[in-house]
Amino acid sequence: MSNILNDEISKIISIAAQHGEKIAEEKAFDILICSLYCYNSLDYEKNWFDIYNENITDEKSDGGIDFVYFDEENSKVIFGQNKYSQNIDVNEAVAELRKLDATVKDFQNNSTSKLSKEVKKRILNALDRLTEENEGNFDYVFASLSTFKTENVISKVESDSQYADLYFYNLKTIEKTIIDLKSKLKVVREYKFNLDRSKNALEYSSDRSEGIVVNISAGSLKKAFDQYESEGLFNLNIRRYIKSKNVDEAIRSTITKDSENFWFKNNGLTIACKDYILDGNSIKIYDFSIVNGGQTSTLIAKDYKSNKEDFYVMCKIVKSSEELDEDATMRFYNEIAEATNSQKPIQPRDLKSNAPEMLKLQQLLEGKDYFLEIKRGVYAPRKYGDNKIKNEELAQLYFSFVLQKPGTARSNKRSLFSNNAHYKQVFLQKFEKQPEKIEFLVDLIQLSKRIDKVILRYKAEDYKKLNNDQMNVLANSKQTLMGLLGFIYSLVNKDSDLSQVRDITQYFEFGSFISNYKEDDIDEKISQLIYELIDWLTEIYINEFEFGRVTSVSNFLKTDKKYSEAILEKYANHLNKRKNKEELIDYYGSLFRR
Repeated sequence: MSNILNDEISKIISIAAQHGEKIAEEKAFDILICSLYCYNSLDYEKNWFDIYNENITDEKSDGGIDFVYFDEENSKVIFGQNKYSQNIDVNEAVAELRKLDATVKDFQNNSTSKLSKEVKKRILNALDRLTEENEGNFDYVFASLSTFKTENVISKVESDSQYADLYFYNLKTIEKTIIDLKSKLKVVREYKFNLDRSKNALEYSSDRSEGIVVNISAGSLKKAFDQYESEGLFNLNIRRYIKSKNVDEAIRSTITKDSENFWFKNNGLTIACKDYILDGNSIKIYDFSIVNGGQTSTLIAKDYKSNKEDFYVMCKIVKSSEELDEDATMRFYNEIAEATNSQKPIQPRDLKSNAPEMLKLQQLLEGKDYFLEIKRGVYAPRKYGDNKIKNEELAQLYFSFVLQKPGTARSNKRSLFSNNAHYKQVFLQKFEKQPEKIEFLVDLIQLSKRIDKVILRYKAEDYKKLNNDQMNVLANSKQTLMGLLGFIYSLVNKDSDLSQVRDITQYFEFGSFISNYKEDDIDEKISQLIYELIDWLTEIYINEFEFGRVTSVSNFLKTDKKYSEAILEKYANHLNKRKNKEELIDYYGSLFRR
């Protein structure tokens, strides 16, 4: 066994001991692979709660699934199967992947009686976060210390499995990933791409950068993928390949049926590199990564058959014209990656980035020393510090706190921009004529940031204060908490009362609130209130789960209807008992009073 791997395994076991857990090397290996693939990180301490308490499922009756992870950015579920052994062959890998796949299918058919309660809970919690639009969007990851022909495994499992993509780790790739994460420079050292013809290139330069546009052959791109896919080819690409039925089928159809017109129908690739040399009908590239075009590259690698006539893909190659050290080179690569990936794919919020109301709201918040990020790739100047927020995050807060729809805010945030009615409710509010609304938004942002810090502290330091169910609810309930706090705000300011639970938004009034609180115990009070709400929410969740009305925490928190009927009305009933309402307002009211 290598020292590189042993060091990481030992580090994970040590961190587990600090958290009061004694784990074997096999489980440490599960944590390592989950951290490498899902979090792209070696910071086990930072991600400990999420990995150990939400992702790892390796135990008896786990159905062949060792970890599960919900990739929020790409709306997909990642399933991992790990074998801490150097003696795994093709047949064993196939058997393990088929077992994993069978378990995933059992979940889809509601046939999971063979699984342990904890495993079932963690997997359902991930699956229930998928929307109807992304149902079935799965990645499988298989890791071992063995080397075998992965293409033989794929040929045996891909026809009857339902993954969007299948990834393999062996000892070599694990070590390479660890080294790359430590060194930060994760690139392919050298590769030669074939071109369509000699001297067919467009060059451009500035004071800082140089670039060239060429047409690279699909065959040489496929070979690069096969050789370097896990060796740095996409390590600087901000997004992984995302399964999208309509987009994938269109690209596949062009590859297989109309490849001679692929150049016209595809946007091509962008490569960031340290250097390149154009040599006749080929181009040699050094220290590079494909920073945009991962989906195109992946589908060509999977669907282009080398016995067919080659075709060509437009490729923009960019390098710095300055001599840079390693850190500066990495910053240059990241600039190119962020800029090119922020341009596409177009998201609903992108279409609103230049809308007059969005620009006006940004301007109004700047007047309060807050920066509203309305366009991807355009970030807050350093002077704003932590006083910044993305427009989609602000929309989520508003939908939860004001409109009392935390289910939509959590599960379908794209609709806050794509649904005109939703968008209008948040952003078409004539804020310039109502300064009290801007003051309210600033305080809403501040409250959210304080709650984020409370949640992080509970995860990192105070996890022993909460049991597993409470921690699970805490990790998934940010928008629901904001909804309940919005209800408390309405009660404190007498905008509504306990008999008007369903009419809160109708009588909601705006104004500064948390900034009016001048005592120095604000974080302590917020932390205590969050604890009380999580304790109460967990009790309601367990009851709903035991009666079979929900399948997981994600399912419990997924819809506005569930929030209204199973959470908000019950919370109002809870406050109606004895002096609960009076005690709540007496102790916490000053945090919310306008």
